[in-house]
Amino acid sequence: MNPRIAAALALAAAFALPPPAAAQADFLAAPKVACAPESVTRCTAADQCTTRAASARDKTEVLVIDFGGKKAAVRRADGMKPFADIVEDQVSGEQRRFSLVESGSGGGERLAAALSRAGKLTLVLDKAGSKAEATCTVES
Repeated sequence: MNPRIAAALALAAAFALPPPAAAQADFLAAPKVACAPESVTRCTAADQCTTRAASARDKTEVLVIDFGGKKAAVRRADGMKPFADIVEDQVSGEQRRFSLVESGSGGGERLAAALSRAGKLTLVLDKAGSKAEATCTVES
Protein backbone atom coordinates (compact mmCIF):
# COMPACT_ATOMS: atom_id res chain seq x y z
CA MET A 1 0.00 0.00 0.00
CA ASN A 2 1.16 3.48 -0.80
CA PRO A 3 2.62 5.08 2.40
CA ARG A 4 0.62 8.31 1.84
CA ILE A 5 -2.65 6.39 1.56
CA ALA A 6 -1.80 4.36 4.67
CA ALA A 7 -1.04 7.57 6.62
CA ALA A 8 -4.27 9.21 5.41
CA LEU A 9 -6.29 6.14 6.44
CA ALA A 10 -4.65 6.07 9.89
CA LEU A 11 -5.40 9.77 10.36
CA ALA A 12 -9.02 9.32 9.26
CA ALA A 13 -9.43 6.38 11.65
CA ALA A 14 -8.03 8.42 14.54
CA PHE A 15 -10.59 11.18 13.93
CA ALA A 16 -13.42 8.64 13.68
CA LEU A 17 -12.79 7.22 17.16
CA PRO A 18 -14.35 8.87 20.21
CA PRO A 19 -11.95 10.69 22.54
CA PRO A 20 -10.61 8.70 25.49
CA ALA A 21 -12.71 8.84 28.65
CA ALA A 22 -10.06 10.92 30.45
CA ALA A 23 -10.37 13.63 27.79
CA GLN A 24 -14.14 13.92 28.18
CA ALA A 25 -15.61 16.56 30.49
CA ASP A 26 -16.47 15.54 34.05
CA PHE A 27 -19.67 17.42 34.82
CA LEU A 28 -19.55 16.40 38.47
CA ALA A 29 -16.53 18.67 38.99
CA ALA A 30 -17.32 21.42 36.45
CA PRO A 31 -17.55 24.87 38.06
CA LYS A 32 -19.99 26.14 35.41
CA VAL A 33 -22.27 24.48 32.83
CA ALA A 34 -24.69 25.64 30.13
CA CYS A 35 -27.73 23.43 29.54
CA ALA A 36 -29.95 23.42 26.46
CA PRO A 37 -33.45 21.96 26.91
CA GLU A 38 -34.34 18.62 25.29
CA SER A 39 -37.77 17.72 26.64
CA VAL A 40 -40.47 18.59 29.16
CA THR A 41 -42.72 16.04 30.87
CA ARG A 42 -45.95 17.32 32.44
CA CYS A 43 -47.84 15.09 34.87
CA THR A 44 -51.28 15.56 36.37
CA ALA A 45 -50.94 12.34 38.35
CA ALA A 46 -48.20 9.72 38.65
CA ASP A 47 -49.65 7.68 35.79
CA GLN A 48 -50.87 10.56 33.56
CA CYS A 49 -47.82 12.20 32.01
CA THR A 50 -47.10 13.63 28.57
CA THR A 51 -43.65 14.40 27.22
CA ARG A 52 -42.86 16.84 24.45
CA ALA A 53 -39.59 17.75 22.80
CA ALA A 54 -38.24 21.20 23.47
CA SER A 55 -39.48 23.71 20.90
CA ALA A 56 -37.20 25.92 18.83
CA ARG A 57 -38.15 28.79 21.16
CA ASP A 58 -37.31 26.69 24.25
CA LYS A 59 -33.88 25.98 22.81
CA THR A 60 -33.08 29.69 22.59
CA GLU A 61 -33.09 29.85 26.40
CA VAL A 62 -30.02 28.19 27.88
CA LEU A 63 -29.77 27.56 31.62
CA VAL A 64 -26.30 28.55 32.85
CA ILE A 65 -25.45 27.03 36.22
CA ASP A 66 -22.50 28.59 38.06
CA PHE A 67 -21.68 26.20 40.89
CA GLY A 68 -18.79 28.39 42.07
CA GLY A 69 -21.00 31.47 42.32
CA LYS A 70 -23.99 29.41 43.57
CA LYS A 71 -26.25 31.01 40.93
CA ALA A 72 -28.24 29.94 37.89
CA ALA A 73 -29.35 32.25 35.09
CA VAL A 74 -31.13 31.95 31.77
CA ARG A 75 -29.11 33.12 28.77
CA ARG A 76 -31.26 34.63 26.04
CA ALA A 77 -30.49 36.62 22.93
CA ASP A 78 -30.99 39.83 24.96
CA GLY A 79 -28.66 38.79 27.80
CA MET A 80 -28.65 36.92 31.10
CA LYS A 81 -31.66 36.82 33.42
CA PRO A 82 -31.20 35.60 37.02
CA PHE A 83 -33.10 32.37 37.61
CA ALA A 84 -32.19 30.80 40.94
CA ASP A 85 -29.72 30.46 43.79
CA ILE A 86 -28.08 27.09 44.47
CA VAL A 87 -28.79 26.21 48.10
CA GLU A 88 -27.54 22.63 48.21
CA ASP A 89 -24.88 20.95 46.09
CA GLN A 90 -23.40 17.50 46.58
CA VAL A 91 -21.87 14.77 44.47
CA SER A 92 -23.20 11.28 45.10
CA GLY A 93 -22.09 8.39 42.92
CA GLU A 94 -22.50 9.31 39.26
CA GLN A 95 -24.65 12.41 39.90
CA ARG A 96 -24.32 15.92 41.17
CA ARG A 97 -27.52 16.71 43.07
CA PHE A 98 -28.46 20.26 43.94
CA SER A 99 -31.45 22.41 44.84
CA LEU A 100 -32.48 25.73 43.38
CA VAL A 101 -34.59 28.49 44.94
CA GLU A 102 -35.85 31.69 43.31
CA SER A 103 -33.05 34.27 43.08
CA GLY A 104 -32.92 36.57 46.06
CA SER A 105 -35.76 34.83 47.92
CA GLY A 106 -33.47 33.32 50.57
CA GLY A 107 -35.67 30.25 50.77
CA GLY A 108 -39.07 29.09 49.71
CA GLU A 109 -39.96 26.27 47.37
CA ARG A 110 -37.00 24.25 46.15
CA LEU A 111 -36.49 22.81 42.70
CA ALA A 112 -34.54 19.54 42.83
CA ALA A 113 -31.94 18.98 40.12
CA ALA A 114 -29.50 16.25 39.13
CA LEU A 115 -26.59 16.49 36.70
CA SER A 116 -25.01 13.26 35.47
CA ARG A 117 -21.29 12.75 34.90
CA ALA A 118 -22.11 12.70 31.15
CA GLY A 119 -23.84 16.11 31.22
CA LYS A 120 -27.54 15.23 31.34
CA LEU A 121 -29.56 17.57 33.56
CA THR A 122 -32.94 16.70 35.09
CA LEU A 123 -35.03 19.34 36.90
CA VAL A 124 -37.91 17.95 38.96
CA LEU A 125 -40.76 20.44 38.57
CA ASP A 126 -43.36 19.01 40.96
CA LYS A 127 -44.31 16.03 43.13
CA ALA A 128 -46.52 14.53 40.40
CA GLY A 129 -43.42 13.74 38.33
CA SER A 130 -43.23 16.71 35.95
CA LYS A 131 -39.65 17.31 34.84
CA ALA A 132 -37.45 19.06 32.33
CA GLU A 133 -34.41 17.42 30.76
CA ALA A 134 -31.43 19.12 29.13
CA THR A 135 -27.99 18.43 27.71
CA CYS A 136 -25.15 20.45 29.14
CA THR A 137 -21.72 21.64 28.09
CA VAL A 138 -18.93 22.91 30.32
CA GLU A 139 -18.62 26.71 30.33
CA SER A 140 -15.39 28.59 30.88
